[in-house]
Amino acid sequence: MTKKERALAAIKFKSVDKIPSAYRGLSNLSIRLNKHFGFEEPENLVKNYKKLIEAIGADFYASGSKICKFTTYTARYLGPEPQKPYVKDHAYYYQLGANSKYGEGGDGEKSIIYDVVTDPPLALLEKASDIKDGFLTERLAFFDFGYFDNKYGSKDLSYDGFLNSSDEFICMGNLAHLFMICWALRGYEQFLTDLAFNIKFAKKLINEVCGFAIEYTRRELDAFGNVAEYFGTADDVAGQYGMLFSPEIFKKYFLPHYKKLISLVKSHGVIFSWHCCGSIHKVLPMMIDAGINVFDVVQTSAKNMELENIYRIYGKDVCIHGGVDVQNLLIFKRPIEIKEEVKKVKNLWGNRGGVIVAPSHEALPETPIENILALYEELNS
Repeated sequence: MTKKERALAAIKFKSVDKIPSAYRGLSNLSIRLNKHFGFEEPENLVKNYKKLIEAIGADFYASGSKICKFTTYTARYLGPEPQKPYVKDHAYYYQLGANSKYGEGGDGEKSIIYDVVTDPPLALLEKASDIKDGFLTERLAFFDFGYFDNKYGSKDLSYDGFLNSSDEFICMGNLAHLFMICWALRGYEQFLTDLAFNIKFAKKLINEVCGFAIEYTRRELDAFGNVAEYFGTADDVAGQYGMLFSPEIFKKYFLPHYKKLISLVKSHGVIFSWHCCGSIHKVLPMMIDAGINVFDVVQTSAKNMELENIYRIYGKDVCIHGGVDVQNLLIFKRPIEIKEEVKKVKNLWGNRGGVIVAPSHEALPETPIENILALYEELNS
């Protein structure tokens, strides 16, 4: 089987020659791995990503929500750029008027540089009527849907170079984080407060965000749905111990929009993958019923999200992508313990499909290299 044939079979619950896999790690971990293997220009992740996954024995180099990070594409943005002190964030919320600043944690090659949403533009509004009708959909004018640009700016990775590829999926899924865009514009705590005490305001904002996301996606699919293969989006509506807000609110205000989005994407024959961290049992069945093909990232360190539970409850209903804990297992355990966890996946799913093994998010910079190597060594044994 080719890499893509293997992954497609797993997503469709068909037999595989071996369990498909993906690597994903934050930049400094990938750089450490590139140095470990002696690659030239180890800081150049785009140049080295294919060599890296070949060296460790993974099928794909994934992001937090896409099975193929560096073959992800978006419509061309022509709108205003962030002004200092604000920066372009990795989720492109700046394209919707949200603000972010850079932060940094840790030291040296094990540090993390990240962007943090700050100074939300809708923070001071009070009533639903304060939200201008169509304030987001009017920003569609800032996008040229005649272009499908590589998200990471590489001209060497244009999508037409991957048409009919046996190794890479052409991925899409920009600006479709329905809950997270709401809080990026409103403020995290404030939007959660709105959901509890100012539901008219929250409903208006949700409808504006979802209206934009669905129309943006429709225009991208109209232009490139014939070449796109994998749609990945993320919406962290859960935390370590359960939902951030009630599942009833999710069902009433977010799920109808997700159903429209999923139906739209799948009508073009594109795989729909949904990323959510945390303990997500309260709403994952709703999303499975709505038609998602893949559940990403499977945070096994969250409450009741152990692999055995995930297999027992969802193992025949949705393909999972992830499942190897980055929070505790990969950082603190020994290689032999990593291998035992991978054996558990192999024993549960076997070669029947339904799983793409990967770290449960982008692995952290301090992750021991020997643990990453152990993961794929056992998977391929």
